[in-house]
Amino acid sequence: MLTQRRADILNLVVDEYIGTAAPVSSRALVDRHNLDVSTATVRNELAALEQEGYITHPYTSAGRIPSNTGYRFYVEELMAEEPIGADERRTIEHQFYQVAPGLDEWLQLAASVLAAAVGNVAVVARPQRPVPHLRQAQLVHLRPGAALLVGVLDDGSIQERIVAVPEDEGQPELLARASRLNDRLSLSDSERIRTIAPQFEDDDDRRLTLEIADLVAEGASAAQLFIEGIRAALAQPEFSTTDRMLDAVEHLEAYELRGALRPPHSPDPGARVLIGDENERSWLHDWTMVISAFGEPGGAVGSVAVLGPTRMHYGHTIPRVRYFARLMTDLLHELDG
Repeated sequence: MLTQRRADILNLVVDEYIGTAAPVSSRALVDRHNLDVSTATVRNELAALEQEGYITHPYTSAGRIPSNTGYRFYVEELMAEEPIGADERRTIEHQFYQVAPGLDEWLQLAASVLAAAVGNVAVVARPQRPVPHLRQAQLVHLRPGAALLVGVLDDGSIQERIVAVPEDEGQPELLARASRLNDRLSLSDSERIRTIAPQFEDDDDRRLTLEIADLVAEGASAAQLFIEGIRAALAQPEFSTTDRMLDAVEHLEAYELRGALRPPHSPDPGARVLIGDENERSWLHDWTMVISAFGEPGGAVGSVAVLGPTRMHYGHTIPRVRYFARLMTDLLHELDG
């Protein structure tokens, strides 16, 4: 545990760095915050915080910046939230009632308004069931020995992949094979489909059944994403070099983000904050993700997320992510009547 003075100094370092994007020196802290201790004392406390892993030197400099450990302590123990005021809430809600009622329209608007509110990338994932089931599988002949396997899931989403089939089978034979598979697999989830696979006597039926199981499993992480705010995020100092900007652009695509977003299977009134290497994907180790789920317990669940550099305005962002998740849950209730 940090002493109160070190916690106070860490709080100031994080706030200063969030605001300025410049390493924070002991002199700057004393001068800007009228601290009742000497610069030497603050310098000693900064050295202790660095030794304990809460701050670090970005390069040879008199200033320090927060480490991921420092940001984590800040979020959990020090951060002062900036709640959404009544005027801001009314302005946001008014925008939703200005557009035609419709889930996709609301999801796109949520991403746009949230991105503008936090100045970072906002991602809203369309609700889907945590365990999708197969409605039907189709096999479409492409060329001898190859077909397009199409899996239609019970939430209306579609998954596709090219698979190997016997070279002597044309479209009529593939239709018959798909019909045979659907008789056994329809309305099953991926785990159930895998248990059925060994029951088929035909080798190709068994192999295609496993392909179908993979398609259904992929459906759980293939939610449609609505993404806004990339330009605002890339305008920040962290992306001042061409290499850093190009790397960010490469990863801020639906395919990459879909794999990074892992919302819980049920709505959560809070928000998860993943800082730096707490994210599973290596490209996110310089980023923070704030994510909250919305929807119905036991039903389709979506997510609202904000991505930005670890130098994120946490106190401003976290309550807004929570608010938009609650708002989307309320709007879903309206659609369901």
